[in-house]
Amino acid sequence: MRQLLFTGFNAFGQHNGSNTDRISGRVTALTEISVPGDGAGNAIIALSWRYTAYAVGTKLWLRGLFDLVPGECLEVEAPASIKALAACDSHCLVLLQNGELYKLQAKLKATLQHIKLETIPTTSAATKRTIFGTSKLARDASNDVTHIACGTHINVAISANNAVYSIPSCLHQFPQRQWRVQQLECGHEHALLLNGNGDVYSWGNGLRGQLGHETLAVVETPLLLEALAGIKITHIAAGGWHSVAISAFGDLYTWGLNCKGQQGMRVMKPDGLLKEPTVYPLPQLHDLPDCCGEENVVCAPLRVFAGSRHTLLLRSCGRLWASGWCAHGQLGKQPTTLEYLDIFQAVRDTPKGNNYTVFCGPWSSLIALLELFKNFVVNSLVSFICFEIVTALR
Repeated sequence: MRQLLFTGFNAFGQHNGSNTDRISGRVTALTEISVPGDGAGNAIIALSWRYTAYAVGTKLWLRGLFDLVPGECLEVEAPASIKALAACDSHCLVLLQNGELYKLQAKLKATLQHIKLETIPTTSAATKRTIFGTSKLARDASNDVTHIACGTHINVAISANNAVYSIPSCLHQFPQRQWRVQQLECGHEHALLLNGNGDVYSWGNGLRGQLGHETLAVVETPLLLEALAGIKITHIAAGGWHSVAISAFGDLYTWGLNCKGQQGMRVMKPDGLLKEPTVYPLPQLHDLPDCCGEENVVCAPLRVFAGSRHTLLLRSCGRLWASGWCAHGQLGKQPTTLEYLDIFQAVRDTPKGNNYTVFCGPWSSLIALLELFKNFVVNSLVSFICFEIVTALR
């Protein structure tokens, strides 16, 4: 079973302690929390500013502030198993395993509303027939939704035929063959898409440099990020107004707004004056601090996660590093006098050597821990004993 640890903004009762009532509004160290129902190990989680969404099977819970008081809880039943969630302040997008998309308003008496996306004509293909020559009537799954993401002012979906939607309208059609969506992320006003070849596309509001293009402008449709062309990217994250990417070579790139050190680059000069620029339109290559201190050991970045103005970085050794705004404790246990970190530092109260699934809300962070090593040892031991018994019986 996964252990869920939370830190950051909790003034609206988004999270409860495992054995207590609602934890305080500003949580400054990783604190174990409970999940509605009893499915913490399999829960799908999405965080917004004023509520947190949990899904297990066909059940969906939203907990936070909706109408009157903190700690309110909305529970609904989906018509099929839930595959993914995406949360923003006004609503939660719900993607089902069957490819259907729903929206749930962040209100106490809200119900799931089915979203019908604009139909895109598909290219004609050979008709499949039975051995008797009659045509097979199969359900067309090309318009099923496969990926979703949303922000304060943007809602995006990707279909199985690689159509990109600004829900519910189609924005762009990528090639349907030999082209695969790997990851989709949204900030407050922009979107990032990573494909199977390692190419990054961005669109939306780029006036704070979050799109990674030379010109600060609004881009209506997905545009290839030329600055990273030829570099295979393996993981991306979209913060409020900044973006982050990791390459197959273990390099970290950031771009966009850096007002609170969320890019891990120094914001202030030694004399206390603000550095310029605080907006970086093009991806900046990072030289990360040493991690474990072992000679000839490089703890390369593996995955990256972002909130409104903070960034979390998981390195190959299993350590979690953080940079950015920490006024609400969203970076875990840090000196209380600091409003932000403008260089990546290790999160103090995260144990090393665990496998993490990290979720970032606008002002918070949530970590799901799973001790794979312990399970691996136990399973290996059981397998070995079984093998010895079978061998002896032979």
